[in-house]
Amino acid sequence: MKTQIYVLLFLIISFTGTTQAQEIKIQQFDFAEAIEDRKPSGIDTVFTADIGTIYCFTQVEGVSDTTQITHEWYYKDEEKARVDLTVAGDNWRTWSSKKILESWTGSWRVMVLGPNGDVLATKNFVITEN
Repeated sequence: MKTQIYVLLFLIISFTGTTQAQEIKIQQFDFAEAIEDRKPSGIDTVFTADIGTIYCFTQVEGVSDTTQITHEWYYKDEEKARVDLTVAGDNWRTWSSKKILESWTGSWRVMVLGPNGDVLATKNFVITEN
């Protein structure tokens, strides 16, 4: 009987001490020529090689505590950048950018990863010759 009470107390303490996992949702996920007033400007999925820099804008919902997401930038399946971004509240906007060399024409993709490395979203864009 004493063992059952200890097990029950342990389960109650364990359950109350656990925080509910955040369910991070991607509300907006766009590529843009610029970020102006914390909003993407020149949204598209096709850019010319002379673009210089591409911005990846992400709006996140479902966050109650400060956490982190990651943008992984891939060119032809080769990782070119990994950018960790802090998310500090619900309906949070954040972005990363990548300088694009004129010779990097072709298919690109960005993966948005959650704090545990799970893929939250993936989106592609293309760099065309001038």
